[in-house]
Amino acid sequence: MDYRPLFAEERQALLDLLRELADAEWARPTPCPGWTVLDLARHLLGDDMGLLARQRDDFFGIPPPAELPDEADFVRWLDALQDEWVRATRRLSPQLVVDLLAWTGPRVVETWQRQDPSELAASVSWASSGPVPRWLDQGRELSEQWIHRQQLHMALSHPVDLDSGTASAVLDTLKWAYPRRLASAPRPRGDMVSIIVLGSLKRHWVLEANGPEWEFVEGHGRRVVATLRLTTDQAWRLLTNNMPAAEQRHLEVTGDAVITEILVRTRAIIGLPNTAVQRLGRPGTGPSGTT
Repeated sequence: MDYRPLFAEERQALLDLLRELADAEWARPTPCPGWTVLDLARHLLGDDMGLLARQRDDFFGIPPPAELPDEADFVRWLDALQDEWVRATRRLSPQLVVDLLAWTGPRVVETWQRQDPSELAASVSWASSGPVPRWLDQGRELSEQWIHRQQLHMALSHPVDLDSGTASAVLDTLKWAYPRRLASAPRPRGDMVSIIVLGSLKRHWVLEANGPEWEFVEGHGRRVVATLRLTTDQAWRLLTNNMPAAEQRHLEVTGDAVITEILVRTRAIIGLPNTAVQRLGRPGTGPSGTT
C-alpha cells in the first residue's frame, strides 16, 4: 500500500476543516479530555515534528525511561509527554498552527518517498513486539491523522468521514492489532476467528490459529471458535478507544469466551481498553519512536 498520496489528501482535508473554523470553535472541547480543538491541532503538529525528527533526521530527543514495569506505565509516560507538548505550544495561534501543518505535511510525504516500504525497520508496538515493514508504520501515522480529524468532527458536531479512500486504508491498518492480542490465547491449528464489518466499508477478516500465532487467511474455516460483527463506525471507534463502555456491551460477539473478550478489548493504539472515551494515545508508537 502506498500511503503517500493518502497522507497528502488527509492533510488537505484537515487544513480545509481548520481554515473554516470560527474563532469560538477553536475552544470547543474534544473527546480528548482537557484538550480543545486547537489543542488537538497542536498535537497533530507535534506528531509531524516528531516524525520528521526521527525518520528524516534520525534524532530521538526524549526516549522513554529504560525501565518501565508494564504497558500502563508506558501509557502514563507517553500521555505526560504529549501533554507537555500541548501545554508548551499554547503560545501558538490558530493561524500559526495551520501554517505549520501546511509546511510539515509535504515534508512528511518527502520523507516517506525516500523509504523502502517493505524494509523491516519500523516499530508498531500494538501490532508486533519486533520490527515491522515501514508500510505498516506509515499506515499507523496516516491512521493517527485520520482518527484525530474524526475527533475534531465530533467536537464540531460534524458527521465523521467514512467515505474516503483514507478511511478504507485506516480500517485495513487497524486490523493488524488482532494477531498480536490473540497471541495470548493459543489455540490448535485450524481454529479460526471471524470478524465481520458491515456498513459503508465492508470487511471480513478471518484469522487462523497455530498455537500462539494467529494469521489472516482467505476464506472460511470449519472451526470458527469466535465471531465479532460490527458496523464500520463501530469498528474504528472500538479499535481506537472512541467507543464508550456502554456501547461496547451491545456489540454482537459470540463463541469462545476468552477469545471474544480479547476481540472486544483489542486496540490499535498505545493505550489500555477504556471504560469511557478517553484520550487517544498515539497509535502504534513503539519504544524507538516516542518523541
